[in-house]
Amino acid sequence: MMRGSAPAEGTARTMLSLQFFRACFLIFTFATAAIAPLANATQEVDLHDVAWFVHIDLIDEGSGEGLSFWQGVIDDAIATANLLVEGGQGPVDEPCCTRLGRSASVAPFGTPGDGFDVIDTGAEEATLSGLGGSGSRAFLVDSITFCGGPSPNAIGCAVRPSCDGDGNDDPNLWLAVTVDAYSDGILGSVLSHERGHNACLPHVSAEKCQIMQGTVFIPGEGGCLTASECDNYENARTVESSGLECGCHDDVSGLVTDGSACADVANGVCSGGVCGEITGDASVYLLAAGEPGDGALAPESMIRISSLAGDWTNLGQISSESSEVEAMAYATDSNILYGVIPTGHDDLVVIIDPVTGSVVGMPVGAIANGTDEITSMAYDPGATSAAADDRLLVLEEGGVGELRSINPVTPSVATLLGQVLIGPSEEFSGLAYDSFQDRLFGAWRFGPTGFFEIDLTSCPPSPCAASSLNSWGPVAARRNASLAYSENTGMLYLVGTGFDSIPGEGRTFYTVVDPVTGTVFETLSLDRFTPAGLAAVPEPNMVIGLAVGLLGLALTGRGGNWGQGPFAPFHL
Repeated sequence: MMRGSAPAEGTARTMLSLQFFRACFLIFTFATAAIAPLANATQEVDLHDVAWFVHIDLIDEGSGEGLSFWQGVIDDAIATANLLVEGGQGPVDEPCCTRLGRSASVAPFGTPGDGFDVIDTGAEEATLSGLGGSGSRAFLVDSITFCGGPSPNAIGCAVRPSCDGDGNDDPNLWLAVTVDAYSDGILGSVLSHERGHNACLPHVSAEKCQIMQGTVFIPGEGGCLTASECDNYENARTVESSGLECGCHDDVSGLVTDGSACADVANGVCSGGVCGEITGDASVYLLAAGEPGDGALAPESMIRISSLAGDWTNLGQISSESSEVEAMAYATDSNILYGVIPTGHDDLVVIIDPVTGSVVGMPVGAIANGTDEITSMAYDPGATSAAADDRLLVLEEGGVGELRSINPVTPSVATLLGQVLIGPSEEFSGLAYDSFQDRLFGAWRFGPTGFFEIDLTSCPPSPCAASSLNSWGPVAARRNASLAYSENTGMLYLVGTGFDSIPGEGRTFYTVVDPVTGTVFETLSLDRFTPAGLAAVPEPNMVIGLAVGLLGLALTGRGGNWGQGPFAPFHL
């Protein structure tokens, strides 16, 4: 399942388990917060209505991959593509009020064994372009090795017409995407890219997060568009008067403030220019200590991230001393955001204003750990709502990694729980505590998924049992991997940078993971910044009426180099 904004229904993802508890928690939280104004959007959606076809050799009812299965896959990809195009992914991105839609039920094409499930010649490409009648068409095939010329290992291909600035005057366009793009978890990214070619957009390399980058970075491609690319995307619409509105876009002020109500979905809330359900990512935002715009490893500014689409803004310098916040954790019981600032001889525990991102209590405690350094922190609310059983769990880097516990009431003592011997301590850069499952997760650069777990029941004594979560969905290793958990959504949030040959020249990636199943819902490539500490904070601008509606739902149980000619292959 992928996150995103469907043409008429917007974005939705809900964890049904624990929904009633979260509804009550959200109502309590929102009742004490300011009520945000309703969104005043006036932009109408430029709709791309596309007919979809799946090669008949891919349809296998016996294995559970029938036509209805592939239609679900395609709908998820459309939702993700819309999140990328409509939502914001950082300051360089131009959120675009345009969406893809499916004009009819997905239909099969071809005959068994005809070979058109693999596009590997110019003749097959020409035949494909003539199938499906008139209008915009999309084809799901097994693989592509020819796209306007030999193109080994392509995962997408599309015809790219010339641009004349007139919308909806070249409707007979086609694109093709592959099963490999689906199995790699990037079908939505590939779809948004190939439809960009239909909108006459060429490949680019100016910004690493751009949709039209010439190389895909598995497992996520960019979501950024320039203003002119957005114009072209909108002009490539197939429906000029869709009757739909971008509920989180405003013609006057740009994007509507996160937390505002929106009507694209039931109980909708804006987050990064996209309308999402109050039970999902739109209900929280992330704070990351980081340096925007370059690859510097020394965090100085606070970054506010919209949890649904990944849009971020720089809130400014964290403190007047340009302190480097290496770890953060949000205490849900007390609504306090804690941070750790290393000084070279001890680590200072500070309090951070979650609205402004600046240090307001410095320090509230000092950990006398010498040259050792706390690199990550998580919050355990304990079994009760009382402060007596709350604790901050931290990973300390030194000769070996050590898991320690800090009492927030007296944050000058870090009690050793046990050594963590799973890998080099300098690679432990993220920590998050799932309070519903009572599980402690970490992020690092090793293992197929980039995640590990520490068994808190195993320590003390030392060492703590730890294991890599190799069964979780694919998440590539990240530099500066920062991790946070939200009680509101039940999700883990990972932010980190890619391992690049030239530090600072790569991308910042944002990933959402279900810690119960290990499902990776989405990986987005953001406008560049280098993260350090990360915390998930409840969105303060929610509307009380939405939370009341949520309670009703809970009670009722409903709830490479690419060619730049007329064809453009998308390569792994």
